[in-house]
Order: sequence, then structure tokens, then C-alpha cells
Amino acid sequence: MSQRPRIDRPDVERELERYLAEQRITRRELLERIATLGAVAALAPIVAACSSAGVSAAPSVAAASPTAAPTVAPTASAAPTATPAPTPVPSPESELLVYNWLDYIGEDVIPSFEEKYPVKVKYELFEDIEVAYTKLGTDGNGYDISFPTSVDIPRFREAGTIQKLEKSLIPNLVNLGAEWQNPGYDPNNDYSIPYMWWTTGVAYDTTKVKEAPTSSKALWDQRWKGHISVMDDYQETMGMALKQLGFSVNTTDTTQLDQAINLLKEQKPLVRAWSNDTVGTMVGGDIWIGMIWAGDLYQINTELKKDKFAYYIPEEGSVRGSDTAVIYSGSKHPVAAHLFLNHLLDAHVSASNTNTIGYMGPNEAAKQYIDKAILDDPTVNPEKAILDKLEELLDMPNDVDTAYLDRWQAYRA
Repeated sequence: MSQRPRIDRPDVERELERYLAEQRITRRELLERIATLGAVAALAPIVAACSSAGVSAAPSVAAASPTAAPTVAPTASAAPTATPAPTPVPSPESELLVYNWLDYIGEDVIPSFEEKYPVKVKYELFEDIEVAYTKLGTDGNGYDISFPTSVDIPRFREAGTIQKLEKSLIPNLVNLGAEWQNPGYDPNNDYSIPYMWWTTGVAYDTTKVKEAPTSSKALWDQRWKGHISVMDDYQETMGMALKQLGFSVNTTDTTQLDQAINLLKEQKPLVRAWSNDTVGTMVGGDIWIGMIWAGDLYQINTELKKDKFAYYIPEEGSVRGSDTAVIYSGSKHPVAAHLFLNHLLDAHVSASNTNTIGYMGPNEAAKQYIDKAILDDPTVNPEKAILDKLEELLDMPNDVDTAYLDRWQAYRA
């Protein structure tokens, strides 16, 4: 049985202080890393430095290399200085459990990750985010990674549902576009990485709606009665009404909420369907005009060859939304999970996602590899003048969220 080298306490303390200073982290943040990565991985650089520089009764350099004795006897002033060991990359765990939306990843993303790392990915799918949240519970329920909507990140962070990220394991964060490096829902991307983003707008069947509408008011047009669809989502649909009235989609003014609901009540007799399955709703044939996510229309026109549909963002403005990737607090494979997030931010991988599913990612470095047809499509990649009219939905205080939900439920009933 070999004996471990003894490390003097002063050396440990000195190396600890040096490491904290170099990494620009506090002792508290180091403890968070230990909780996330385990003591062995988190403390490896400190132990390595101590072992190389502070082992008790270390042999001299000459004695360590008897076959390569120096031709000139070393003096005290010429004694070599021990080089600190480089920070090792922690070895990933052997498996990873990922829970994602249906049809929401490039075909080669997981195979390329498994080829790069000795990790077997167990990949499961969901179609309804609320069902997924129930299954994931407060700590992931055995899953390491999932893809919550950005608006939900603040409450997950406060509840301890998701982990603070160890960014030293996600160097590809530098690939993010400037507008995604400090999002309002998660400052500095401390707990999530942006995954895909979209706009909410209006699609219409050009064989039925001959003119090219520009306003959300087209969804109140008596001519399309019985052939109109809106989303079954209180923030999205109330947001559309709020924007038409000139208000913010994130208003906390209950008077403005009442005005939005009254506007939706005027529309209600015209509506055929409330649905978040915007692809199925639009291609069924009964809907001529309706709310839709831009990426869904791209899928309709490319995969289903339904080129008769057109899309626009209402001139009053609309919603820009995004999905994120997070590591849950109960993750049993945190190193593999961090490496997977870094993989998603690789320029080629991110471009593969966009080229497969038709949603734009936040990855500036990926644009050079994205199909030109997608980059030039204003449906999924609108110009800045349009983007400036969009708002991202925010997480509301409980009392405000209840005010939205109560009004929506009464309206839907």
C-alpha cells in the first residue's frame, strides 16, 4: 500500500488563496463548485499545486534525475521553481439523462457528443411543458438536463430547482451573441444557457385571406369568423391584446389587464380554436388565420410542403420568446451535464440544431454554418427594426401572475 505525500497546512492555505485569486472566486463560490462537481474535481488544481510545490521532505531535483545530472552544480539562487500544475478537466460520468421537447434537436448532436466523450446519453421527449415540469419536480427527478422556457428561470433559481453553472466547464459561452450574454431572466447566464428563440406572430392561408394583413386586428375580422385560432396561453394571447392596446406584455396594471380581456371577449365568438399545437391547427384546413410561433410556420412550409401559408409580426409589436438549457439540482452527472451544455454552444452543433428544426439559436459564431435560406428568412430571423418592437415575457410576481390567470380562466370558461 503506497503512502500519500504529506501536505503542510500552510502550503494548502497558500495555494488555496492563490487559486481563489487567479480564478476570481470567493470561498463561498468554491464551496458551490464542490457541491456541483464533487470535492475531487473541484479541489484537484489546489491539491496538484500543493503536491508539486509543497510535499514534505521532497527530494532534490538532482536526486530525482540520477541519469541526467547537471554538468554545473546547482546553487541556491539557481534552484528551479516548481511549475503549478494546469487545472485538470474533470472526467465526465458515464451517462447523462436529457429531457427535451419533441423534434427540438439536430440529428447529429447527441451522436457527436457520445463520440467526443465516453458518455451514454439517455434522451427522452415531451410535448407539453407543464407536463414536463410536473415530471421533473423540484430537482429534476433523476434527469440531469431539460429545456425550460426562459420566463420560468427566475422562479426555478429561487426555488433551488436548478444549479448555478460552473462556467469554467462551458468555454463556448463566448459564442453567444451580445444580446444573449446578459438576459433579463438570468443575468450573466448564471443558471441557464439560451437554446433557441422565436417570435410570436400571425400566419394566414393565402388562398383564403387574399390581402396581406399587417396588424393583429385581422384576428378580430368578421370575415374570418369560425376560421380563427389563438394560443391557449394566457401570457401569449393576453400579450397580443395588450400590444394591440399599446401596453406592455409584462404590465402589472390590472386596469390594463381588464381592457385586454374585454378585447379578447369581443373576439371570442369569432374563434374556432384555442391551441398551442400551432402546426396541427394550421394544417388541418379549418383555420385560415391564427397565432403561431415563427419556427412552427417554418416547419409547415418546409417539412409539410404547405407553401400557401404566410407569416407576419403585427405592426403593433409582439413577443419574442426563448427556451433555455439547465442542469437540475438533483443531477447525478454534473460534469457530463456541463460538457453537454458546452457541446450545445459549439458553433457547428448550434448550427445543426437550427438547420434541422428551423428555429434561430443565440449563437453568433454559428451563423456562418447556418443555411442561407434560414438566415434570409424574415419569419425566423427578422431584421432589427422588427426585433426592436418585440418584448420577452418575464416572470411575474405571484400576485400579478394570479391576476393574469384569474382573468384568463374566467374568459376561457
